[in-house]
Amino acid sequence: MDLDGKISLVTGAGQGIGEGIAKVLVARGSKVILVDINGETVKKVSDQINSLFPAATVSFQADLTDENAITTMLEFAHEKFNRLDCICNNAAASRGIGPLESYSLEDVQATLDLTFTALWKCLQAEIKYLKNHPNPASIVNISSNSALKGYAFNSIYAASKAAVNNLTQSAAKELARKNIRVNAVSPGTINTPGVKKYFEDEPNAKEALEKSSLLRRIGEADEVGELVAFLLSERSSYITGQIISVDGGSSINLSLIHI
Repeated sequence: MDLDGKISLVTGAGQGIGEGIAKVLVARGSKVILVDINGETVKKVSDQINSLFPAATVSFQADLTDENAITTMLEFAHEKFNRLDCICNNAAASRGIGPLESYSLEDVQATLDLTFTALWKCLQAEIKYLKNHPNPASIVNISSNSALKGYAFNSIYAASKAAVNNLTQSAAKELARKNIRVNAVSPGTINTPGVKKYFEDEPNAKEALEKSSLLRRIGEADEVGELVAFLLSERSSYITGQIISVDGGSSINLSLIHI
């Protein structure tokens, strides 16, 4: 399998896209450290995976806005497996949705902290760790199609993800000579608990978003996971600094409303 013998870490693995990524990585042969701010939720995911793939995962609770928690997370990973080969920085959240003029400074700062600054802090610590353990490594950051074209009524989240894209490409340029590849995966609308809740609140949104995809459907978390697994594996050894969409073609659909 593509990731046999590899040790991977996935943040934001307690549900949704992060959970889907973790399940695919395990199915491809990797041991995986699952990290989430909700310790109870991420342990349930870990237990579920381990019931199918014994001892394939361990869980770790961490608030990634806290630099000490990031350091402890990497120490935990090293203690358990003595190395890291593959890292997927997925954890993110939006605080506040509405017209641009309605955002408070607190909303903006919270979204930046959760979506960009925490990832930047993780990336800093991960790079230091990987440089001290000089084996080939791959990092995948999870972005969003909102970063490509903007996102009406969730503008700060979109801007934060655009910053993630730029950070990804800057890191790829810096780290290539260190044998560390850095890419980003940019999901469109994916069938997650948050999206399901949105469809319950906005019944007409599901049909509109399905139509915005060239494939006329929304995606599944494991479809994001398949691309992440490829980018983390040695099969993608000549790919770095790329932002790749998993969106059913919505990012090139001229009739797209917004994602």
